[in-house]
Amino acid sequence: RFHGRITLHVVIVHVVLRRSHSEAAEQIELRGDETLLDVGCGPGLLAIGFAPFVGRCTGLDPEAAMITAAKAAAAEAGVTLSLIHGRIEKFSITQTYDVITIGRALHWLERSATLTVLERILAPDSGRILICRASNTATPEAAWVKPYQEVRRAWASEPDGKHYRIDGKEWFADSCFRALGETSVTEQRQITVPDLIGRALSRSNTSHEILGEGQTRFEAEIAAALEPFVQDGVLVEHIVARASIFGRLPCGDQHCSDS
Repeated sequence: RFHGRITLHVVIVHVVLRRSHSEAAEQIELRGDETLLDVGCGPGLLAIGFAPFVGRCTGLDPEAAMITAAKAAAAEAGVTLSLIHGRIEKFSITQTYDVITIGRALHWLERSATLTVLERILAPDSGRILICRASNTATPEAAWVKPYQEVRRAWASEPDGKHYRIDGKEWFADSCFRALGETSVTEQRQITVPDLIGRALSRSNTSHEILGEGQTRFEAEIAAALEPFVQDGVLVEHIVARASIFGRLPCGDQHCSDS
C-alpha cells in the first residue's frame, strides 16, 4: 500500500475532492448526522473530505504509520476523526455505518471476507458504499500528463497497472450490493514538479521500495519530462474525481438470501 509514505499530493487532491464530496453528499442525500467509515483510510484524504458532511467520521487502516499521518492531517484540517488500526476483513466492531467509503484500497482487500463484513456493518436500507477515485486528464493545458505517465510506466513494477484498476461493479457482482449511480467533478488546479514526484513515489508500483537505488534517477527523469511544460514554476492539472455509489439489494433478492 502506501508503505508509510506521506506526500504533498494528499493536500492538493484533498482540496479538489472537497468539491466532489459535496456533490456526492447531495446525491446520496446526507443529512449531516450520519456515521461514516473510511476503509483503508491511509493519511485521511477521504475521511477528512467527508467529515464536514456527516455526524461522525471514522478511518480504518492496517498500517500504524497511516493512522498517525491521518491523525496529524485531521488536526491540521481542523476536523475530528476517530481512527482505528486494523483490517476491514477482521473488523469486529458491531456498530453499523450509514456511509462506507473506499478509495485507493479496493485492490488490497480480500473480497469474500470484506463483503461479509460490509454486509454486517452497512446500515440497512439507506446505507451507502462509495468507491472514490481521482485521476488527472491530459488536455492541451495539461500536455505533461502523457510524458509523466510514460516515465512512471517505464519504471513501474506493474507497468499497465491492471492490479489497481478494479471495476466496482465487477467487484460487487454476485454480492448483496448493487450499483446505484455515479457522481463526478472536474477541477483545474496548479501543481509543482516536486508535488508530482511525490505523487509518483506514493504509488505502490513506483515506491521507494520498488525503485531502490534508482530513485534519484527516476526523480530526475520525471523532472526532465515535466520541465518543458512548467510556467512560472507550476503546471496546470485537470483532475477528475469520481464516486461510484452502491447500496443493498432489495430484501428477498436471491443473492442476499444465498449469502
